[in-house]
Amino acid sequence: MSKTLIIAKILNGALLLLLLASIGGFLSFANIYGVFLALVTGLLAWGVFENYGKAYFAAAAWGLACFQLAKQGYEFQAIKHYVMPVGMLIIPIAIFLHEILGKGRDERTRKSDTHEQNDRDLSP
Repeated sequence: MSKTLIIAKILNGALLLLLLASIGGFLSFANIYGVFLALVTGLLAWGVFENYGKAYFAAAAWGLACFQLAKQGYEFQAIKHYVMPVGMLIIPIAIFLHEILGKGRDERTRKSDTHEQNDRDLSP
């Protein structure tokens, strides 16, 4: 296993732990808004766990959204100084993980779909 893949697996685990901790934080809002945020974060965590390339981009966007909400004072007032750097840190990590882990899975899925289509075309 290459060093890049090892680093990617470690960062993937860290991203998953952060997303799971965020679910707990969002549920602590104790309102429907918090439940919605926890649901979206849970879907992102599932996509990251499954190494879906689009989930990594969504995680980057989610990190940017949390950064902006904290920066503009709409959300995360008590933990604003923690959310902002973590939100900005997620963006390059998620894009790196997309390139290393997500892209390979998407290409394998695309090749598999193409192969299945070719098999259907060849069958009588």
